[in-house]
Amino acid sequence: MADKLHQFQMAFVAEQDRILLRISTQDKAELRLWMNRRVVRLLWGALLKMISAAPDKETPIEHHKREAILQFEHQSAVEQADFKTPFQEAADSYPLGEEGVLVASMQISRKPSRACILKLIPKQGKGVTINFEDKMMHSFMEMLIDSSKRAEWDLDLRLPASDSTTSTEPPLPDKVMHH
Repeated sequence: MADKLHQFQMAFVAEQDRILLRISTQDKAELRLWMNRRVVRLLWGALLKMISAAPDKETPIEHHKREAILQFEHQSAVEQADFKTPFQEAADSYPLGEEGVLVASMQISRKPSRACILKLIPKQGKGVTINFEDKMMHSFMEMLIDSSKRAEWDLDLRLPASDSTTSTEPPLPDKVMHH
């Protein structure tokens, strides 16, 4: 995404049986992307693989210790994220249309700078590219956990070796992450 990310929000829309991802940019554009259960399941696997294979995790370490470190990093990122600021409804433009687009596929990769690049691609038209630092990716993952629970999709999204999700807050109607 060429524009600087301002906020993103995920909300389950029961009538669509989909999660609506809204991304606002600092120049007041809003991108809307719909994700169905299949896309969320595939996205979770890709994000988990990416976060588990971060360059700082290349040093050989026992598997259970690596899982504990990942849990700690996730919890720390979620605790530092701003989920309290309401999503700002002041968009001047909707580059993907006001209705948004259905994500059909995705690509994820890591830059040499350690940032992850997530491309959410519709069947037709343009999609969105998001650059994530690990802390923001953990917050995004937490929002996926929360939204999929509200969707009652039985996806069981969680980090390795966790007994439950790491959310420290009760589920909110629409969780927003302010960057």
